[in-house]
Amino acid sequence: MKIDLNLFVVFDAIYCEGNITKAASVLNLSQPAVSHSLGKLRNHFDDPLFIRQGNEMRPTPVAKNVIDDVREALHQLQVCLVQSRQFEPLTSRKSFSLSLHGSLEPYYLPILQESLSVESPAIHLNSNKRVNRSELENKLASGDIDLAIDALIPVSNNIRHTQLQSDQLVVVARKNHPALTTTLDLDTYLKLDHILVSSRSTGPGLEDFELSRMGYHRKISLRCQQALSACKVILSNDMLLTLPKTAAQMYSEMLDIATHPMPVDLPEIGIHLYWHVNVDKEPANKWLRNKMIIAASNAVKQ
Repeated sequence: MKIDLNLFVVFDAIYCEGNITKAASVLNLSQPAVSHSLGKLRNHFDDPLFIRQGNEMRPTPVAKNVIDDVREALHQLQVCLVQSRQFEPLTSRKSFSLSLHGSLEPYYLPILQESLSVESPAIHLNSNKRVNRSELENKLASGDIDLAIDALIPVSNNIRHTQLQSDQLVVVARKNHPALTTTLDLDTYLKLDHILVSSRSTGPGLEDFELSRMGYHRKISLRCQQALSACKVILSNDMLLTLPKTAAQMYSEMLDIATHPMPVDLPEIGIHLYWHVNVDKEPANKWLRNKMIIAASNAVKQ
């Protein structure tokens, strides 16, 4: 049977004050409202709960029997309400689930984790929940993921987002590529085979949308999920890979690859942080968003 928890607040006030009028004053309610709530409690317990003796309301044995449990429950509820407004990162053992585009994870995650290891050593991050852009809003709404980082995509008013950085696309190829002895031109770019990094099994990449708007089409010969895998593939052939500049520079420090400017002007890519409106003011989520923004700022400076 469902029961309004506010009735137990009234119950506790009557028990403490021993008087309906005084209980109403303490609760800032009218006397009829308190009497009405007491009537509901009496029906629920099938007991009068309080018996009038002069000007006092004396508790029945049933009321005496449940008062400790009622007060403990109210106390626990108050603790939960207080904790919901507070977040102590140093002692929290909370787990967060993130969704990062494959090319962005090695760029943001090391800096973020380095900061968390010092300031919040017991917090756990899970970055294994990469979701398709079409599912992003539902995953954030359900709480399956707490935050997502991806390119700018259309979302409803239920999703909040802020730009972490602006990036531009560059072309990655193996060093000493025979077709790239001079500046990479558009004809060469379109003629060679390409690798597309995408979490989706079909469909064009963001760069392909822009190229098609200009009337250009490139040949995708390989599709994979991880930028690092794609970079390793191009080490042994003449394929090209188009990546955000920050990711390309990071991988070029690890592998024997070279970066080249795009042979055609494409719009810059806005990298955005996404979260659901339901957690907009939630302390833990707000704290992690701020840490992510700081990590992004530090990553750009490196």
